Amino acid sequence: MSALPQLVVRILVTIVLLVIPLGSLAWGARTCRTLWRRGTTPWGRLVYNYGVRGFGLSTAVSITIIGGYLGATVLATSPADTWRCAIAGAIFAAIFGTPVGLGAGYLWGTWMAYFARLEPDVERKTGGG
Repeated sequence: MSALPQLVVRILVTIVLLVIPLGSLAWGARTCRTLWRRGTTPWGRLVYNYGVRGFGLSTAVSITIIGGYLGATVLATSPADTWRCAIAGAIFAAIFGTPVGLGAGYLWGTWMAYFARLEPDVERKTGGG
């Protein structure tokens, strides 16, 4: 009788472990698509060109490099395991870190535009776009 609850728990854990990376990939695709545009106004140039492409992309690359480094130094249990753990850590960090980095770049860009007293784009004010 105890085998059935263990099976249910294993199935639920498997579903959760599949949903988390798939959700992160979907979030990353949406983030890349909506934030990776070219700014044509001073506000858009500061937010998209410097914020998302500058700060956000460098943050995403840094998270990926740090993930690979931590995979190689913390997760690896033997010298033969180092490259596999480094690649796995970098992939995991890229999947989860890219949307976070691009979102941080957008946030940084909007803050800089606010402090520079730039007016947001018309389509951003009305919610269109």
